[in-house]
This record gives sequence, structure tokens and C-alpha cells, in this order.
Amino acid sequence: MRSKRRHRLQYACRLFVAVALILAALTGCSHYGFSASVRTHISSVAIPVLENETVEFAVDQGLTDALIEEFSDDNSLSIVGEDEAESILRGTIVRYSRPVLSYDAGGNPREYKVSIVAKLSYEDLTSSTIMWEDEIMGWAVYSVTGEDGELTTEEEAQERAFEKIAQDVVSRTVQAW
Repeated sequence: MRSKRRHRLQYACRLFVAVALILAALTGCSHYGFSASVRTHISSVAIPVLENETVEFAVDQGLTDALIEEFSDDNSLSIVGEDEAESILRGTIVRYSRPVLSYDAGGNPREYKVSIVAKLSYEDLTSSTIMWEDEIMGWAVYSVTGEDGELTTEEEAQERAFEKIAQDVVSRTVQAW
């Protein structure tokens, strides 16, 4: 009889400890979430049209549009005008190049690499603090033959380079949160 009672008591104690540990673990982790970032006091960003120091036409508007789209897709910050913004992303496209990457057997250009470099800065307007400042490069290769689903125009390569820069910018902007 005593053996059964002691066995039940040990079982009850083990069960109590297990439940207590589970509850402690759940309670201790309750403030964690699965979102990609933790919110700060900044909830909005202004993205004025970038400056263009290159001779390439309209790359300033193309990259600005890509940045706005990427921030909109990320949804961490709302895009607003400069008068309403708590932060601002400013920048200048400082370099654009399109060198030949490879030639065909006849010596004709086959592939080109579009490279775009932008000098960008992200500022917290509530504290007048530059949060980060850097030169960021995006690039893409296109082929005049269009084989194997490759990009086939300079404009497609520009779009891909813009996307790469925009993804990098959004990552840098919200990763510190």
C-alpha cells in the first residue's frame, strides 16, 4: 500500500514539476514574436526622388520607384511626404556602367553587366540622427541572345539592379530594430 502511495506521490510531483516548467517557459517567452523586426518610435519614411550624377537617363526615378515599392511590400514603415515623415531616405546615383561581360565566337558582345551605385543615407528626423550612410551597388547581367531565360535588355537588367539595391536598403533600414 505504501509503495503505491509513494509511487503516486512521486508521479504527482513529477507531473507538477513538468507543468510548472512548461508554464515558466511559455510565460518567459511571451514577449517574443515572429515578426521580422521590433518596432521603434519611427513609423514612417519619406523617399524623395534621388539625385542623378550619371549621364544615364531616368535611373534616378527608376531606383526611387523601386525603393518605394520595396518599402511598401515590406510594410515596416509607411511611405509619406517629407512634411509628415519621421524618417527620410536620401541619395544620389553616383555611378552607372554597362561593360561587356562576354563575347560570342565572332567577337560580338554577348553579355553585358549593368552596375548601379547609389550613395544613400537614412535619417531619423525626430532626433536629427543619421542612422546609416553607405554606397550600395546593385547589378545584373543580360544577354543579347536571350538564352536559358536570361534577361535580354538593358532595361530588364536595370530593373533587377534597382531591386537588389532596394532590398539591401530596406534590410539595412529595419534590421537595427
